[in-house]
Amino acid sequence: MPMSETLPPVVLLIGECNSPHFRRALIDGDSGNVLESIQNHDAQSIQEAISLISRNELFPNLVVAYQSIPDEFSSADIDQLIGQLPLSRFVVAFSPWCESIGRTEARWPSAWSVPASHAAARIRFELQQLDAEQQPLPATTSRDEAFAMLVARSLENAGRAGSGMSATVLSADVPLKECFEDILRSVGFSTSIPETSDVWILATTLVDDDTVRRVSELRVDRSEATVIVASDMVTHGQTSTLYDAGAAAVISQLRFSEDLIDCLSRQAIVRKMNDYPSS
Repeated sequence: MPMSETLPPVVLLIGECNSPHFRRALIDGDSGNVLESIQNHDAQSIQEAISLISRNELFPNLVVAYQSIPDEFSSADIDQLIGQLPLSRFVVAFSPWCESIGRTEARWPSAWSVPASHAAARIRFELQQLDAEQQPLPATTSRDEAFAMLVARSLENAGRAGSGMSATVLSADVPLKECFEDILRSVGFSTSIPETSDVWILATTLVDDDTVRRVSELRVDRSEATVIVASDMVTHGQTSTLYDAGAAAVISQLRFSEDLIDCLSRQAIVRKMNDYPSS
């Protein structure tokens, strides 16, 4: 039986999760805090979390750890926590000051780690997977394996979200452009008629004035179209500027599967609501 029909999920937050920076990260576009309606348990450190679990006071379905500075958590504490929770799901969000995670610092499993700016989409995805009683990603999952599994599971969640709609991808990176197009077609979009596209995706390494101008132009020329920007080199200020210009979402260019499907699914729901005749 799905989780939503039994008990609500138990979520454990570890680290400075009440900081303004992380709270902002949990707000996806113009939607509310992704954990707003869920009862959470807070632990400032992994040691505090281990103590709660050891005393049988808590057994979380989902652990969200926020690493705000490099070397904030020791390898020994991380390993002990993971060992205590073999059936739990994990999302490890790291701040802009921890960009070395996965390269110079590889304490957390790479499959669980995302930048804080993409934490909301990953948390929402993990809660959906929990509700569907899917197995969590193992700690030993490689980055490539994680990407493939996340794409496959995201597509399962999406169904035919793009049925009856068309999409255009703009990117100088041809393999990335083709990857986006393959996923769009998998969920029902047509990608062959840019003149009438319902969804536009701008995939770019750097966000500059030209990116913002292009978003504005698309919104003026195609007022009903959904414009999504995919970039990993975008600041909080640039994200706000893109939303002000008319972007519906700013997603990851490297970890885009759950971000993109989540955004397209929500846009499809809004579209259906707008198309439904009023009584």
